Amino acid sequence: MGQTCRLCQAMPLYLPTRGQLLPPIEGLTMAEGAHRYCFRGDWLPFSVTGIVSDLSPAARKQIERTKDGPDGWELRGTSIHAILEQHLRGIANEGLTGVVIDERWAQWADPLLDHWLWRDCTVLAVEMQLCDPLKRVGGSFDFLVRTAQGNTVLGDLKTVTSAAALKSRKPAGPQLGAYVSMLATWFPLITVDKCVTLVSAPGECEVKVQEPAVCVAAWEEAWERHQAAELARGF
Repeated sequence: MGQTCRLCQAMPLYLPTRGQLLPPIEGLTMAEGAHRYCFRGDWLPFSVTGIVSDLSPAARKQIERTKDGPDGWELRGTSIHAILEQHLRGIANEGLTGVVIDERWAQWADPLLDHWLWRDCTVLAVEMQLCDPLKRVGGSFDFLVRTAQGNTVLGDLKTVTSAAALKSRKPAGPQLGAYVSMLATWFPLITVDKCVTLVSAPGECEVKVQEPAVCVAAWEEAWERHQAAELARGF
């Protein structure tokens, strides 16, 4: 903390208006499938999701067991994220982009796309890649919108299979905190007013709201744990 990244000063200093999206970070790419980020020719060894994960070995094993196949969580998550991305890009394009919904995902998509968060909002970014070159971390957030009330909201979408899972799903505070920090570095004119974890379940959608400062503190704690683990492994 307290360090200045000289590589992070090249982004235009303006606030996007309706119909505009934040520009991508020059030189930042992600390898599809591998979920690895490359910044200006250098592979970043860490990802936000990898750092904030606090799953036990047993939980990791269970997640891997239910990941693949037509009923796996990966296909569900990818499909519903793609639906929301189409929807938000359509709003950013003043409704000129339609949304194609497979009937299989309609139970998730209908309440998600009808959520109050999107009503009269201005879309600032969708599925945006960010990085922290000093920490050598990359990550992508799902959406950044300005609500009808004028609040700038940074969000992450999570999908679950039941109402019970929706209620018990923890907010993605540390993950969102990483994106708040990276946004402040690359786009200093953007002030995030609220962080939200949007949890999508069949037939319902719930938003879990957190203060950005709380999320940033949680991210810094996760980063410190990560550094301690790296040192313990001899890195």
